[in-house]
Amino acid sequence: MWIKKFTIRGILVGLVCVFFLSPVCMAELPITSSFGWRVHPITGAWKFHSGLDLGYDYGTPIPAMFDGVVVQAGDFGDGYGNQVMLYHPAMDCYTRYAHMSGVIVDVGASVAQGEIIGYVGATGNATGPHLHLEWIVKGEDGGYVYADPIGLWM
Repeated sequence: MWIKKFTIRGILVGLVCVFFLSPVCMAELPITSSFGWRVHPITGAWKFHSGLDLGYDYGTPIPAMFDGVVVQAGDFGDGYGNQVMLYHPAMDCYTRYAHMSGVIVDVGASVAQGEIIGYVGATGNATGPHLHLEWIVKGEDGGYVYADPIGLWM
């Protein structure tokens, strides 16, 4: 998988309503780290950050952004800690939710938009509780690439 920065517009209305329980403008998102190159907060190295970090309290329920199928669930020792990856067949894309305190879905399970899949935590390489959200879409060459999740709010 290679990295390319681009956005998808207008598709996140469901998450805004479900996750935040009310309409939220981009300025109100609790962003603690943006998508893109940054100094890693633990290693101090210049590294690409493939998602968007949203600062929520430990134990905050995390709903699925859209209907999907669980393709990964658990801790794989890759720095994400407890994580869930969903495939969304209607849009042919993936979302990853990472650093969770707990995962409550199993691989192969179908989940509905808004269904709770786990809880905010600080597992893996994390400096505090937050949701690390990744959006993985089909790129111009047909392969999957990371997209900037903030573009979904624009």
